[in-house]
Amino acid sequence: MNYDNNKPKIKRRIIFVVAIIITAIIQNTGARVNGVFDAHAFLLIPLLISISMFEREIVSALLGALAGLLWDLSVGVDGYNVLVFMLLCAVCSILINRLMQNNIITAVVLGLSAVGAYIALYIMIYIVLDGGGYPLSQILRFYLPSFIFTSLFIPVYYFLVRVVFESNRTVEEY
Repeated sequence: MNYDNNKPKIKRRIIFVVAIIITAIIQNTGARVNGVFDAHAFLLIPLLISISMFEREIVSALLGALAGLLWDLSVGVDGYNVLVFMLLCAVCSILINRLMQNNIITAVVLGLSAVGAYIALYIMIYIVLDGGGYPLSQILRFYLPSFIFTSLFIPVYYFLVRVVFESNRTVEEY
């Protein structure tokens, strides 16, 4: 078996891991570099969805679990992000590899769906079921602006990931 043709794949995945780590650091800094007023961009979600559109299911799920672990470690949630990101990435990769075309429109649709699903699940589990305050107020003041702010990063991440993928593609991926 010739392992020389795997070098671009390994290089690409290392780039993706480094991008996830850097994005997690930027997203989870206390200075809120990525925030506007009360809104806070969930930068990891568009990055993960973009990566999942170009990678296979298992790699996508593992990268999602890594990103979720980094997010959980920074906010102290017990595995919520690991599980949700792993599932979102696997589902996105399955959809792209089996049903959908890989283009910017699909990236926006999947990205918005992923951010919406993440926020809806979080609200249901940690606000409504836990009795954590006034959900409508939190939705209007924080989650809706954060959803809109996060959506701006979907095309940016899609095109960056696409460049990395196309420059580090193996022969069988053409």
